[in-house]
Amino acid sequence: MEQGSPTVPALFLFEPRMLMRTAVTGLLTKQHSHIQTYQVLPSLLEGLHASRSDNKTLLIGVGGAGHACFDLLRLIRRMKSLKVKTLVWVPAEYPWMLRLLKSLHVHKVIAEEDIATVLPALVTEVMGAKPRAVRAPAGVARARSITQTELEILLQFASGLSSRKMSEQRNCSYKTIFSWKHNLCEALELKSHSDWLQVLFELSQLSSQYQAG
Repeated sequence: MEQGSPTVPALFLFEPRMLMRTAVTGLLTKQHSHIQTYQVLPSLLEGLHASRSDNKTLLIGVGGAGHACFDLLRLIRRMKSLKVKTLVWVPAEYPWMLRLLKSLHVHKVIAEEDIATVLPALVTEVMGAKPRAVRAPAGVARARSITQTELEILLQFASGLSSRKMSEQRNCSYKTIFSWKHNLCEALELKSHSDWLQVLFELSQLSSQYQAG
């Protein structure tokens, strides 16, 4: 069933952790009484597709995604093409994830430790912003972003898959895999192999530290 009106802004919250979900809704309900909350991805997708609003904003807590973390990152990457604005938080001890999320066309990325002080104002700002164009206007420079394929390559590396195995699965050369990895390193501004390993470690940690209930 379709929900809402095309002219009414729609606010969605995906946060699997009950305490964090309660805290966020408590901060926002005075200004945004119609916030829709979700703790599993399939229900969130249903809610997004059911909404008739032309002004959708999605708030996301990545730190609570657990095994759904990789699918959540894929979803975040898709939101730009769906013209859904996104505001995402992640624990401060994962600095490379903050950088990764910024490369996925997220409107705002914050450390979850800052939610209490900055979230209400940022939500109002993001809801009032225009959805970002899929392509930057002519003559306007844009930050290097990660493509869907590059994101998949990164997630496969984080899952422990080797370059050789990836090239076999994708029926491409090892050099092609290396080229995608090089593009990822540029987009994330990685300076060393140690930085690369830290990105993979943070992805691995986020995908295993929490089980959504």
